Amino acid sequence: MRCSKAQFLIELKLDNELPKEKGKALKLHLENCPQCRKYEAEARKLQQLLSTFPVREFPSWLHNSILEETVKHERKRMLNSYIVRWQTIPALIAIVLSLIGGWALGKTAYIRVNPLPDNASVIYSNQVSQTDSLNLVVFGESTLMEDLFYQISEDYK
Repeated sequence: MRCSKAQFLIELKLDNELPKEKGKALKLHLENCPQCRKYEAEARKLQQLLSTFPVREFPSWLHNSILEETVKHERKRMLNSYIVRWQTIPALIAIVLSLIGGWALGKTAYIRVNPLPDNASVIYSNQVSQTDSLNLVVFGESTLMEDLFYQISEDYK
């Protein structure tokens, strides 16, 4: 047993809170360790010295003051939790609206940049037979990315 654990057990023993099974191990340690025996003697002396002092009574006004402060603190804590809960609702609404707005903007912006020709289904079916449709998204006669980059480069000329 380490001395730090033995010192903790000595304090429990002096407070009459030491379990019997740990008392045997402590007794064995105290037989072999002079430092812990000295610690036990000093702790007993300190306990006897402290027992001679009168126990001061806790002031009742302080007890009531502490209870009032805890009630105030509990009210503030509850109010803060309600505020935090209500702040999440506008944040979630803003996220949903931004997602919907981004989807709508993307859907309408691409049609303005590269409108589909009238015969898009015929062109698409011809290109599907010529290319792998999983690797290439085709609208009209060119890919989506080519049209966007072409349109952007045309705007800067």
